[in-house]
Amino acid sequence: MTIVPSPIRVLVVDDSAITRRILCAMLATDPQIVVVGEARDGREAVELTEKLHPDVITMDARMPRVDGLQATEEIMAYNPTPILVLTASLGRHEGNFSFQMLNAGALEVLEKPKDLAAAQSPQVRQLLLDRIKVLSRVKVVTHLRGRRRARPAPELVLQPEPVAKLPDRMANRLVLIGASTGGPRVLYNLLRTLPATFPACIVIVQHIAEGFVNTMVEWLASSSPLHIALAADGMSLQAGHVLVAPDTHHLRIGDDWRISLDQEPKTLLYPSIDIALQSVARRHAKRTIGVVLTGMGRDGANGLLALRQAGGRTVAQDQASSAIWGMPRAASELGAAMEIVAADELGARLVAMLKDQRVSG
Repeated sequence: MTIVPSPIRVLVVDDSAITRRILCAMLATDPQIVVVGEARDGREAVELTEKLHPDVITMDARMPRVDGLQATEEIMAYNPTPILVLTASLGRHEGNFSFQMLNAGALEVLEKPKDLAAAQSPQVRQLLLDRIKVLSRVKVVTHLRGRRRARPAPELVLQPEPVAKLPDRMANRLVLIGASTGGPRVLYNLLRTLPATFPACIVIVQHIAEGFVNTMVEWLASSSPLHIALAADGMSLQAGHVLVAPDTHHLRIGDDWRISLDQEPKTLLYPSIDIALQSVARRHAKRTIGVVLTGMGRDGANGLLALRQAGGRTVAQDQASSAIWGMPRAASELGAAMEIVAADELGARLVAMLKDQRVSG
């Protein structure tokens, strides 16, 4: 007897009736998804989540009464549910607010369709449907911040407090980090704990919806003493700097410790974590620490194995702290990860590993 899986139950949250109608119409095109409720603001979202227990919530950012950030905090504190943030703008201010929602426990962020014409695009619709299906399989955890906070948090200031700027130092050691779903929150909390004197360059390859990487870079830089920037072709690796791969190109590290960006090979996924890790495995393995964080799929597992086999140090995030233990699990099962580390222990572990690595290579 064939067992028909239960449909994915979605709560749609947006203060615009037109947008709710558009989103519901898009979701209705897939028989595996059913909309179980609609909320006009964050307060209704919190109440309906408790009542309906949806599998996934699509959450608007800016709403009256209770906004998306406060609603996300309350839901993740009392009724943890996978949340997909839908934002109306890729602009700096709106994007920063959306990334705060990720830090509060939401899993991913997408740009919402601007109108009916955009919603009828097969690519736009399929991206939304695919994200809903992926997030419905995530077992989210409780975030206590929403219980401790009586008032919504003030927005993060994009410009951090000034720190003493160290002279640029060409890096001869590298930490290369690959991440996907759940990665921005882990990266934010990691980078804020590292000192300005961090002795290596950090390169990040993060899977993220197209158009959001610039805002993510600014958000990561908002509370870190490190210099964080979008990677550009030909850029040199500097100690104490963090370079984030663009969302349209693969990233490689050349023999001269410089960034190389291109679009070959053609893949469904840009940037590829495997390609980045394999490039350093061939050239700089003994001076590199490779890290694979939370995310679905296998990207990064083969690259991490190549790095380990070439003499590099390798780490994968543990299951308990991963939003999706797909990429780290693949790396672990392949024997690619020398260490399995919890997210909140990663900063201290990297510092310790770099001290041990001084005599290498």
